[in-house]
Amino acid sequence: MNEVTVTFHGAAGTVTGSCFEIQGANKTIIVDCGMFQGTRSLEKLNYEKLPFDARDIDAVILTHAHLDHSGRLPCLYINGCSAPTYCTKPTADILKPLLQDSAKLQAASVERRNRRADRAGLTPFEPLYTGPDITALFKHIQAVDYCEEIDLGNGVSFRFWDARHIVGSASIEINIAGQRILVSGDIGTGAPIYCADQMLGGYDHVICESTYGDRDREDMLISERREELAAFVEDTVKAGGNLLIPAFAVERTQAILEDFAALFDSGRLSPVNVFLDAPLAQKITRTILRYRNSGLDIMNRTNIRFIQSVEESKKLNRMTGMVIIAGSGMCEGGRIRHHLIRNLPNRHSRLLFTGFQVAGTLGSVLRDGAKAVRISGNDVLVNAEIANLDGYSNHADRKGLLQWTKDRGPVSGTIFLVHGEEKSLRSFADGLAESGSYPAAIIPALGEKWGLQAATLANELSSPRADARRLVAPRDWISQLAELRASVDQKIHTLKSDKDREKLLRGLRRALESVG
Repeated sequence: MNEVTVTFHGAAGTVTGSCFEIQGANKTIIVDCGMFQGTRSLEKLNYEKLPFDARDIDAVILTHAHLDHSGRLPCLYINGCSAPTYCTKPTADILKPLLQDSAKLQAASVERRNRRADRAGLTPFEPLYTGPDITALFKHIQAVDYCEEIDLGNGVSFRFWDARHIVGSASIEINIAGQRILVSGDIGTGAPIYCADQMLGGYDHVICESTYGDRDREDMLISERREELAAFVEDTVKAGGNLLIPAFAVERTQAILEDFAALFDSGRLSPVNVFLDAPLAQKITRTILRYRNSGLDIMNRTNIRFIQSVEESKKLNRMTGMVIIAGSGMCEGGRIRHHLIRNLPNRHSRLLFTGFQVAGTLGSVLRDGAKAVRISGNDVLVNAEIANLDGYSNHADRKGLLQWTKDRGPVSGTIFLVHGEEKSLRSFADGLAESGSYPAAIIPALGEKWGLQAATLANELSSPRADARRLVAPRDWISQLAELRASVDQKIHTLKSDKDREKLLRGLRRALESVG
């Protein structure tokens, strides 16, 4: 029996932590090894022991460089993996600075946490990996071209199809044990580029992302997107505030800078100061410009300034009437956080999101209307306006995902839906059923293992982790505690007298004492 198995170690019931183990024909393939992001419960998974033996891996195949797909790759080699990691050349070029920045942020976070008084005498935290671990990983990186068939032995091969998500992103077609399996990676919005003389469709099984599986976006021309951006800037500057844009380092930052350059060149927007306060995004920008040519100069402008040092970054807190683009895109780290502390209480400022906010992240909490948040130990009131500009998304929406799956039919076995939150996954599954294409789409949970055979529906071989449902909940107890703490702080400061504040505190104490 030529059975193949797939085990979902990440991006199952959640958006992040992409990692799929495919076994068959005496080969073990790992597709992606990404970081979990979002709630503290999910983030703790990054520090768990790998759910497979890294020494048994025959090949690692990376769909693209984003950390939720690549962020744990060094851990494979720390744990004894000696197999090559295959990716496209642009992905290889982008990957190194992304992982180096990740290691730097981990080191800084660990140092802060270990200094806390309540950690005295406890086992110190350690980063997932360091610079030398990234160097070790890159000894195993093999860059290959789109459409090139790579032979892994035993009749197993794969090729990359352009996924049109970010520079270098790919879907992966795997031929194994007489089966043809397609892993979508993240699907973009660009016009598809097909491999000449290669069949598209006719797969046995498909693993498809579902990030925006529950929503359709209105089609937006670049000119319309730029007009909206200009309006956001003008309204904020006129009010005397600052416009903060949390930066996704790859593609999103470059598109935003290109839009500003076009608005300045056309005279549509007066030359306000735009500060890119994200050292990683600066490095990535220089790399991406080798592959992306818009004809707009974004590197040599007097009013688009690249901030380098922390001291320069802090000086921005004394200025108004400007645009600050700072990492990270979901406000989970980086310099955006100290800008948020300074600007969120200001009702004249504005926070503009330009990308998906994973449930449990600070970005999602702000997007959903929190009136107070806790940032780096500071309780911060949210008076600034929170806005979204969806025109920068590099993810296909529901309509785009449905078209993508239709174009890759027929599928004679099963389509698995991954890389989405519960609402998105369910909505996309319903859409597939309504279309008549995939009435039995499967939404796997963390840790589930499925058996795959040619032209046959998949069969479940093992159950998910016992804690799978709790782990992917959008708000874990840690998130709820932070929200409650911020709510109490906000409420106590809005009460009119100390008597009322003392009454509130007495009530809270009674509630705590009543719990066994």
